[in-house]
Amino acid sequence: MLLPGRLSKLLIFFSMLVSTGILVITAQAQIGSHLPGMKPTEIKFFNNGQTQFGRVWGMKEGVGPVLTDGGCLRCHNTPVLGGGSNRLLTFFGQAGPDGSFDALDGTGASGLNEGGLLLQPRSNQAFLPDCSQGGEVVPIDANAIENRMGPPVFGFGLIDAIADADIQAEAVDKGSGVHGVANVGVIFLNEPFPVHTVGRFGKKGQMANLIEMAAFAFAHDLGITNPINTVEDLPQGQPIDPNCTQNIKVPNNGNIGSGGNGMFPISHFMRYLAPAPLAACPNGATDCTQGQTVFSTIGCDKCHKPSYTTPANVLVQTDLNGTTLSSPALSSQQVNLYSDLLLHDLGSADKGVIPENHINTGLATVSQWRTAPLWGLQYRTRFMHSGGAADLTGAILGHTDGVTGEAVTIINNYKALTPADQAALLDFLKTL
Repeated sequence: MLLPGRLSKLLIFFSMLVSTGILVITAQAQIGSHLPGMKPTEIKFFNNGQTQFGRVWGMKEGVGPVLTDGGCLRCHNTPVLGGGSNRLLTFFGQAGPDGSFDALDGTGASGLNEGGLLLQPRSNQAFLPDCSQGGEVVPIDANAIENRMGPPVFGFGLIDAIADADIQAEAVDKGSGVHGVANVGVIFLNEPFPVHTVGRFGKKGQMANLIEMAAFAFAHDLGITNPINTVEDLPQGQPIDPNCTQNIKVPNNGNIGSGGNGMFPISHFMRYLAPAPLAACPNGATDCTQGQTVFSTIGCDKCHKPSYTTPANVLVQTDLNGTTLSSPALSSQQVNLYSDLLLHDLGSADKGVIPENHINTGLATVSQWRTAPLWGLQYRTRFMHSGGAADLTGAILGHTDGVTGEAVTIINNYKALTPADQAALLDFLKTL
């Protein structure tokens, strides 16, 4: 007979937790948790990486002299650490009338070095008053300027684990004018590492693995050179003022903060961060199977492939010395990312102006973009690579101008849907 009273007290306690917001923390912890089935060593890797991903790096560790910001958390924080944000990075260069492109980094035909291709608007000047170099601005010679939004990194380890051959197998004619292309790049690692040669990360699929991503971010976002990206970014293309750095090594190659001790924990956090769980069907609906059916019927799944499966024995790179770890948590896993990870031509509607192979080795053209994974879509408030779409309808319609690109037929199929089917499709997307 005591059970009803205890139950009543529990319900009162539960209500208090809700009203005080304490349960919000629990919900967010579920979003930002690590993959299930990890080894104790992997859990330690994740926890250490979470600390490094969530910290602000210092000048004595090589930050700057110019940078986009001081830590990963600045752009990857919604709704939890590792999520995305609406913050934009700016890329710039000089496009010629003949289709040529000069990144304004000193390697192009013009010979101009004006700090291209990534704008680094912050500098160490705020902390070092004698530093003469402030944050970068887009130079007057740049006539190609493009904004790109940073992605959430949920489930990145599962994406990293997908076999190259499985991605390349999707590069076939899917009908309706859809034919993806794998972005095959030159990857820095060699034997004895199990390396990828097929890109899968970045707006153009220009990066093939998480270590490469971490090293690139260290060098070009934090301004910290490292054993993989050894060339120091010059502020607006000018020599570095020694008063703008506190690091005893300039350029700061190989310092403790920027070596494997920094890159690998960051890559481990991304590797083991679990995908965001599915949301309930919105608007009080009991399920969203109708919208999921519409998704496939009109052809969205031709590019937004619902899932891949990882190989039976995935090896994780743990340092630059060739050490690997077999990971059951990443092996034989279904990856429900809703992307084929291939490049597709979006035509002129995407407003792209900068060829990706000037950012990193790869095959992508101006109008080709990697299919964006849709998992975690529920937490986004801006869409497309530039954040130019304010809602899902705008993002869908933004796949084509109605004339050019691979998505013309599919978008026409969407426009021909009844309002009820369009609404069902949007409800389904909001569960991802």
